[in-house]
Amino acid sequence: MKKFFLMALSFIFVGTVGNAKVTGNENDAKTPDGVEAVDLGLSVKWANMNVGATKDSGFGSYFAWGEIKPKKFYSWGTYIWSKGDSQFLLKYSTTDRKIQLTPSDDAARANWGGEWRIPTVDECEELVDPDKCSWEWTTKDGVNGYKVTGKKTGNSIFLPITGFRFYGDVQFRAINGIYWSSTLYSGNPNKAWCIEFDFSDVNVHFGKLSSNRFSGRCIRAVR
Repeated sequence: MKKFFLMALSFIFVGTVGNAKVTGNENDAKTPDGVEAVDLGLSVKWANMNVGATKDSGFGSYFAWGEIKPKKFYSWGTYIWSKGDSQFLLKYSTTDRKIQLTPSDDAARANWGGEWRIPTVDECEELVDPDKCSWEWTTKDGVNGYKVTGKKTGNSIFLPITGFRFYGDVQFRAINGIYWSSTLYSGNPNKAWCIEFDFSDVNVHFGKLSSNRFSGRCIRAVR
């Protein structure tokens, strides 16, 4: 009887581990074909394309900060973490004092699975640090943007200009690249940090262009 009990317990344990492993594989399988983690010699590896894109020059999808699905209209009224107004935030506010996106609210994790996530503001700062990466304005597949090359490894990624979605329109698509970080701007919970660039300037900012959380921006994931 004791031997039978141990065998049964062993079967249950192995079965549980097996199921957990399958779940993990299914999560990893969300990552689209062609997506790669590029080693730029930084603290994290950067994806070679935007979330929702099929190639590195593609814009991909636009997400409000903390939302995991793209949509057609971006406003405080359609923002999931607001009661319709910037003064009534439901999460990541002066009430809960959360400034970092949780995995459940991370569009990169939700859409690509595995260990993919939106970069923190510190990781964005690392990417734009001229001592660590060079930024070269260029054109790829007819799309303007920057070739970003890690100085330690010589590997590079292409960041296309994207603009951002504000209400029902895409604004500044032909001028600016704007990418969310996963970090809220602590000085104003209506805004979050992002990488912003044009042909003459690259910066990590919270408000050079409208960085209200409800606006739709592109995401370049890390892992």
